[in-house]
Amino acid sequence: MSATYDSDERGLRNRFWIWAVAMLAMLVVMGVAVVPNLQVETDVLALLPSNQDDATSEVLDRLSVTLAKRHLFLFGAKDTADAKRAAQIFANRLSATNQFTIASVEGNNLQSIVDSYRPHFAYLLSEGDRARLQGAGNNFYDEAVRAAYTPAGMLRLLPLSDDPLGVGSSFLKAQLPSLGNAQLEDGMLVVHADIDYVLIAADAKESVFAERAQEQLVPALESAKAAAVASTINEIVLLSSGALLHAVAARQKAQQELQLFGGVELVAVLALMFFAFGRIRPLVLGAMVLGLSAAAAMTASHFIFGRVHVLALVFGASLIGVVIDYSMHFFADQFRGDNWTPASAVRHVGPAILLGMITTMVGYGGLVLMPFPGLRQIAVFCIVGIAVGCGSVLCLYPILLGARRKPLPLRALHLANVFSDYLLRWQWTRRKIAVLIALAVVGVVGAAQLRVQDDIRALQASPPELMAHEQRVQALLGGGVETRFFLVQGDSEQTLLQTEERLRTQLDAVIAEGKLGSYVALTRGLPSEKRQHDDHELIAQRLYQNDGPFVRLMKQLGFSDQQIAARRDEFMRGTPLSVGAWLASSAANAYRHLWLGRVGDRFASVVTLAGIHDVAALAQAGSDVPGARFVDRPLEVSNVMSRYRQVTTGLLVFANLVALIVLSRRFGWLGSIRLVLPTVAACVLTVGVFGWLDIGFNLFNAFALLLVMALGIDYGIFLMHGREARSTAILSVTLSACTTLIGFGMLAFSATPFISSIGATLLLGIVCSWLFTMLSCMTGNAESRERLN
Repeated sequence: MSATYDSDERGLRNRFWIWAVAMLAMLVVMGVAVVPNLQVETDVLALLPSNQDDATSEVLDRLSVTLAKRHLFLFGAKDTADAKRAAQIFANRLSATNQFTIASVEGNNLQSIVDSYRPHFAYLLSEGDRARLQGAGNNFYDEAVRAAYTPAGMLRLLPLSDDPLGVGSSFLKAQLPSLGNAQLEDGMLVVHADIDYVLIAADAKESVFAERAQEQLVPALESAKAAAVASTINEIVLLSSGALLHAVAARQKAQQELQLFGGVELVAVLALMFFAFGRIRPLVLGAMVLGLSAAAAMTASHFIFGRVHVLALVFGASLIGVVIDYSMHFFADQFRGDNWTPASAVRHVGPAILLGMITTMVGYGGLVLMPFPGLRQIAVFCIVGIAVGCGSVLCLYPILLGARRKPLPLRALHLANVFSDYLLRWQWTRRKIAVLIALAVVGVVGAAQLRVQDDIRALQASPPELMAHEQRVQALLGGGVETRFFLVQGDSEQTLLQTEERLRTQLDAVIAEGKLGSYVALTRGLPSEKRQHDDHELIAQRLYQNDGPFVRLMKQLGFSDQQIAARRDEFMRGTPLSVGAWLASSAANAYRHLWLGRVGDRFASVVTLAGIHDVAALAQAGSDVPGARFVDRPLEVSNVMSRYRQVTTGLLVFANLVALIVLSRRFGWLGSIRLVLPTVAACVLTVGVFGWLDIGFNLFNAFALLLVMALGIDYGIFLMHGREARSTAILSVTLSACTTLIGFGMLAFSATPFISSIGATLLLGIVCSWLFTMLSCMTGNAESRERLN
């Protein structure tokens, strides 16, 4: 017996030192490699699945990052001059910070745009001028004469000497961006409404979702705003639209929830532990295990994903309620009797803890199989934390807890004894069976009227003031930029541009039918080489021929034949505009966010839309142009959510069947049914309550039910293992359920809808699962009642 004890003691000490060294190494790695380089991700799109092939997915990911950098600012004032002054100062100050690139047209960069296009005017035509030259009518000469002798010429962007026929001015005016109701006035985009607003578009140079970038972008933005407001004594109204402020708000809210939830959970759990065990050492050991679990989870997430999503941290706060379960089981085992030792605890509850850990990790493992990058990170975060928590309990506690020296407080055990006696006396009377049947009916009928909510937009939330700004900006601009767009791809740069030009023809027809407000395409500023050569030929044949409008105008103005020939030769010596030259110029500022460049072996660009009135018409327009595809990202993501919600529901059924078979080998068929049936009933009743209360059910609720199943079976396993020490088992499982409820229940109050969905499901599901498992596994039989009496 002594030899066996010594062998157990050596084994415990060997495991202790191996695990302690591993944890110390992990902490060193975290301190050296993780903490200095830790990046916290706030992009909600990182949580979304991909429904595309790898190349298309890469395009959409790059597009998401590009579009997220674009921000719109509206400066309003009663006096247009005040609005323009504030906007100009804001743009100059923001540009000087080197954190943003000003993309909108302003007086100080209009000349640089003109200079970018000047060598290429012989190859550039506006849509209107092209149509006129292709048609029978040609009134360029008459318009040019009128512009030369009347104030009409002052309205052109280029002087008569540089652009006699106004072709260059017409091209510049057509291609300069105007977002909805914003029109170009004196080199700035102005919206006339209740007051006059000046529009400034700016692109952040760094990802707005990276915490370190936010720490630089936000001060730069606030400094520029302050300078703009101080530029005039009159009131300036500032409206903004863009992802940066939403990302910052999401990060700040998540950090607040992390601190609040984590703090409340930690205090509540430690208070519960002190109530149950009345000693400081279990509290210290429990806090140590929680710290090791969180550190390991964060380290693993950093190395596997490169960054830690802020919502993974919020959800990871629930680890407090799960990891502490293993501590509760180990500590509660001390109530088994006076002969308790750490070695006997490992033998008695160790197998149950390991089996419970496996079932819980299987529940989280379902998230790893789903195409949701953010949820995969949450799953990995929790799986690693749970594994380290379980290992720390089984390897460190037997040595650090030591033999029991002081009597344990019996208050928690007395409550467990009362509950155990009540369950022993339990009899299934007709009334109780009727209540059970009623609950089953409530669950089934409620589940039948469940409202499915797969729309991803319903699972996002931003502060009301930011949403009010977004809506006001959209109203002023006449609809704003849609989340739906066209993705255009081609085997080469020129193929891409030609495809986009064909798409624009289709979109112009849709606009003419009143089904689309407007669109922005980069070929408005960068025509394809084929289009440029065609335009050059039109200009040469219809405007610059020997007796054409140019020659007639120059003679009218008194130029000699030699001067006319020299001017004509100079103009016609222009060159086509290349992609590289255009992208490097300031002329591309307004469109650069639409150019995705090479992606894999293809090139890609985006056409953004505004004021969509007929989605079907747009989808048809895209299908008529090979290489162009209408992308409705929210709808596609919602469809993926719907499909995987159905898959997850099937997985839930399959997992219960597998658990039934696996557990039957240990507990027999009757025992496995008693373990699995309560979790099934808890899931059905939870879904039924959601149906009766008209709470939308989505993929995340289905994920939560997987965890309910894993935790419910976990409770059943501990109860079945502990039937010889009923009160201890009931105390252990009840404490475990309480800590899990504390951990996951807090998530129901999260401001992030999808986390709130998971929290609400787990809150109700775990309560039902605990109750049904107790009734299934611990209610007395005739023999036990006889023994009790």
